[in-house]
Amino acid sequence: MEKENKRLVLKRHSFYRALLFPVVKLIAAIYGFKNKSHFKIKKGESYLVLCNHQTGLDPIYVMMAFNRHLYAVATDTLMSNGFTSKLLSHCFGVIPKKKGIADYDANKKMLQVINEGGSLLLFPEGNRQYAEFQFSFTKSFAKFIKNLKRTVILYNLHGGTGVQPRFTKKKRKGQFYGKIRRVLRYDDYKDMSDEELYELVSEELKIYDSNSPQKYKSKASAEYLERIFFVCPKCGKVETLYSEGDFIECKECGFKVQYTNNLHLVTNDENIKFTKMLDWYNYQIRYLKDMQIGDGVIFSDEEVGLYTSYLYEKRKLITKGKIELYKDRLVIGEKTIKVSDIVISSPVGGTKFTLKTDDEDMLIIGNDRFNPLKYVFMFNKLDTKMKLNNLDIHYTLDERTE
Repeated sequence: MEKENKRLVLKRHSFYRALLFPVVKLIAAIYGFKNKSHFKIKKGESYLVLCNHQTGLDPIYVMMAFNRHLYAVATDTLMSNGFTSKLLSHCFGVIPKKKGIADYDANKKMLQVINEGGSLLLFPEGNRQYAEFQFSFTKSFAKFIKNLKRTVILYNLHGGTGVQPRFTKKKRKGQFYGKIRRVLRYDDYKDMSDEELYELVSEELKIYDSNSPQKYKSKASAEYLERIFFVCPKCGKVETLYSEGDFIECKECGFKVQYTNNLHLVTNDENIKFTKMLDWYNYQIRYLKDMQIGDGVIFSDEEVGLYTSYLYEKRKLITKGKIELYKDRLVIGEKTIKVSDIVISSPVGGTKFTLKTDDEDMLIIGNDRFNPLKYVFMFNKLDTKMKLNNLDIHYTLDERTE
């Protein structure tokens, strides 16, 4: 006889939500966040809440707009941290999802939550913003929405890329708020094509803070921008950038960029037309696509730790030391991983990236100036399984900034 699934929607989740709410309000006050919308969920009703992803604390900000508990879907990396991940699961019913690939177990749990009368909170991009563009998400997501047959609430965060940018942990002062943009009843979208529904959701979740007149005050606005940028657009050298104060500079040729308080870029070279982070971000993607790969080291960094990363288990150090990427292998300390064995990789936080093979789930953590993006970008170019199977959809050019 088949074992019956355990319930996922439990009374204790609502209890812990109520217990946590004063802390949520305190955190919101510290970061200057204001919720401008409120939505009342009646007992037994279930909704799908979708939101753009700007900061590491987005789930608790969205929570402020609703009177009932939302079951958040989080990357499995967050849920592979021993006691913390078990606490999130037990107290709040957080649903872990594998990053970058289809996760049928997570989809099954999301459907079960809806069927049990719970409401879901999803960040369709699956990745926090780097350069103010929306990471693409699969068009099959529209089918998922239709299968749920529930009201969809589209919630927008504004100002998070200015107040809590991904490339640093230090908060900045500025306007930061959230509000409901649109409520879609099932009757509103049931007759739409998958393409139409996908485009609607995608467009309604796009937020570009640099298009607003708002300013964000900081004494070191460019600090740790080399966590994102690793190619100098003037001399074309890699790993030569260093940030300090409001500037990031190439140590090779002297190219210098100011990151202003209105989230724009100002360069000291009139031939470089970058004005926003997205411009530089897309330049790097083009650069790597055209880059010729030899037999030597492509990228390298000092002071890197390689850890296990399994669901609900405490991370264990595998090795520590220098990381070097070659066209056929990745060497981290005493461990060598074949490039052809890499199934999926994705950045986490500011200085980490996941690495999965058929046999191992791992997490690489670097120092304060470590750039995880360059490795993930390169895995999309080299002969990895993630390139072969077209698994990673996050790193495509997005010129839409309006």
